[in-house]
Amino acid sequence: MPPHPGDILELTIDTLAYGGQGIARHEDFVLFVRGAVPGDTVRAEVTRRKRSYAEARLLEIVAPSPARVAPLCRHTESCGGCEWQTLDYAAQLEFKQRQVEESLAHIGGLAGYELETIRGMDPPWRYRNKMEFSFGESDGALVLGLHRRTSWRDVVEIEDCWLAPVIVNRARQAVADACRALALAPYRRGEHEGLLRHLVVRHGRASGDLLINLFTTGRFAQERELAERVAALQPYSSFAVTVNESQADAAIGEGPFMIAGPPYLHEELAGARLRVPATAFLQTNTVMCVTLYETTLRFAAAERRRSAFDLYCGIGSIALALARAAGHVYGMEIEEPAIAAARENARLNAIANVDFSAGDVRKQLIEPPGPGMPGATSTESPAVVVVDPPRAGMARKAVERTASLGADRIVYVSCNPTTLAANGAQLGGLGYRLTRVAPVDMFPQTHHIETVALFERG
Repeated sequence: MPPHPGDILELTIDTLAYGGQGIARHEDFVLFVRGAVPGDTVRAEVTRRKRSYAEARLLEIVAPSPARVAPLCRHTESCGGCEWQTLDYAAQLEFKQRQVEESLAHIGGLAGYELETIRGMDPPWRYRNKMEFSFGESDGALVLGLHRRTSWRDVVEIEDCWLAPVIVNRARQAVADACRALALAPYRRGEHEGLLRHLVVRHGRASGDLLINLFTTGRFAQERELAERVAALQPYSSFAVTVNESQADAAIGEGPFMIAGPPYLHEELAGARLRVPATAFLQTNTVMCVTLYETTLRFAAAERRRSAFDLYCGIGSIALALARAAGHVYGMEIEEPAIAAARENARLNAIANVDFSAGDVRKQLIEPPGPGMPGATSTESPAVVVVDPPRAGMARKAVERTASLGADRIVYVSCNPTTLAANGAQLGGLGYRLTRVAPVDMFPQTHHIETVALFERG
């Protein structure tokens, strides 16, 4: 009989699901157990059952897996962050590579390509150049940290996150101490009252810049005093306040209102100097981003006398690298501030053979720039199109219109192998064959995986 909620079972974990949960079988019924790793024998309580699977809560590790390791972080049991920290890093890489391959096969029906060995990070710690912390309360006292595992209401004070550089942890502590000294109140999500909501800290690895962005429910009188107190504890390059009056529990809002320093930080990637606005997207692992971009450029094989496209281009970091080898590059992105930053970054690097345009990529591709446009160097179709879409992947129309550009190659940079697989199947039906795949571990200690895939026409 299938298990029922409340049943306590002894299970052996066979593998990992995409998303990080351990997979076990009980009389041919699949169970997902969060916190368990392959090779573990565990006692677990069934919490929910569906038609074809059930979910269970880990109660006890009866016999640990040979791949299980002691976590470095003392917050592991309570924090909801790096859920794979108890899995040996070599095993993490093995399972990530396998999950990319399985997603492409089972979801996209894709085969016959060359799968490169996943690129790992050494050491796989202290890599995040951006951290988002939340304010909360514990026994009436202000806390600043990360959400408790399985809870979006409770916040755990994180004194030292091993995914963040030491300077970012120091900035968090400095802000927490300064807010307590000024008796500033945390936001209470249930009552929609209080001041302090989130803290975003960004660090430029190449420049050393440190940008602190405090998210609040409104402007407040102690802003400058708070910034000065933080600076005395941890110097920074910029301090900002962003106002979120909505009930959305996210680091969004109006701003940033600069209390000190400029509304950006500096970074360097793939040989390009970048000005990164406070709210702009940039890959969070600067070290492995270099590997990601090198792989992308290798697959792209841009040609001097032909154009290239960079879709979902953000602040232009890939487009600027492409421009060094291509005749002309056209970058597209929906966010206007990102496009403004991309144009500024082109100016900073004295790169003239690139044009950026703001708007929905799907709509822009209805009448894309091309032969005969200013800056075009060839009457031929582009040599390559690079796409780096959000986690949800590309809409079908965007895939179709990308294919209609007629490029020799499409390089797909993906942070989600399941949507890469679905879009890859669509590209296959439009005349593009998947020929090479390279996973890159941008997010050690978590289940997330970045993948670069090369599709060739014909």
